[in-house]
Amino acid sequence: MGSIVTLGLGRLEVDWGKNSFYNNHSRLFLPTDRKPVTHHYVDSETEAVVEELRPGFARPLRSVKRRIELLGYTLSEAKRRFETDASMVPDYYDEPNISFEVFARTLASVDVNAVALDPWFADHSLGDFAARSILRDPEFTKTAENLKSLTRFDGTFFENLDPYVILRLLAENPSNLDVDVEWRIADIVEGGWAQEDTIYEGLSDRDRYLIVTEGSSDGAVLRRAIEHLRPDIADFFDFVDMSENYPFTGAGNLFRFCQSLARIRIQNNVVVVFDNDAAGREAEEKVNRLDLPSTLTIVRLPHLAACESFPTVGPNGHAAQDINGRAVSTELFLYVAT
Repeated sequence: MGSIVTLGLGRLEVDWGKNSFYNNHSRLFLPTDRKPVTHHYVDSETEAVVEELRPGFARPLRSVKRRIELLGYTLSEAKRRFETDASMVPDYYDEPNISFEVFARTLASVDVNAVALDPWFADHSLGDFAARSILRDPEFTKTAENLKSLTRFDGTFFENLDPYVILRLLAENPSNLDVDVEWRIADIVEGGWAQEDTIYEGLSDRDRYLIVTEGSSDGAVLRRAIEHLRPDIADFFDFVDMSENYPFTGAGNLFRFCQSLARIRIQNNVVVVFDNDAAGREAEEKVNRLDLPSTLTIVRLPHLAACESFPTVGPNGHAAQDINGRAVSTELFLYVAT
């Protein structure tokens, strides 16, 4: 049968491969997520499913959802990918007899721990596993009765559908969020199809985001905040090296930097963060008038309710004023948090 590798959520397999033909899903995980995970096997005598804890990677869907959204798998992107794939089904196949809306609603109702395990999933022909073993499961048909009539040609479409689209839709069910997404790699490592010390590849440069701020201290604050509040996605973000003279001090320099990135049509993900002050607001408006590549995102620090009546000193003396859009910097968020 060969060495099988699967990506699953609870009892539901969402992607699988064999020997050297498999997708590397290490970017869903951190290196520290390597641990014993549940592998499913079949007892040849009883034909019952046997579960064994063997090496793999695991992380709760709640956290994986954050990671796949940073990889671009928002709900709108999931719909776009589904409909694009459906439009590319060869003419000699029928188009999948299910819309994205029905599919999304169905997956949002599925409790993955209630799905039945098919002990012979690896022996199915192309399309049969999805059509007969998964989509006809009561957890799926309770919402969409017509799934019982899907053919193996329909199943071929769903077996080839991006597994991250499936994970993103399953994450719409709150009962699934604390279930581990498991990458079950033990067999391909043991079979010599992958090396245990190199199978973890992590994020590529195209997956990561460079965050650029008006000042070096702003970047330092954001870096520490991400590491503290969202350590599970901190590896997605890079910051400009601030050990030497910071090159983008001030809204004006940051605007010129954005002009340069727009001209060269930067291919890597860049997020530019302006202060929520008068200069930052003006620079943001100017940048948004540029022809920006889709990889360049412009944001301004958000509105702070605590700054709607903030003590100030001006020509007319002391007064409480709304300084949003006039003088809100990153440091004020630290002040409000204390």
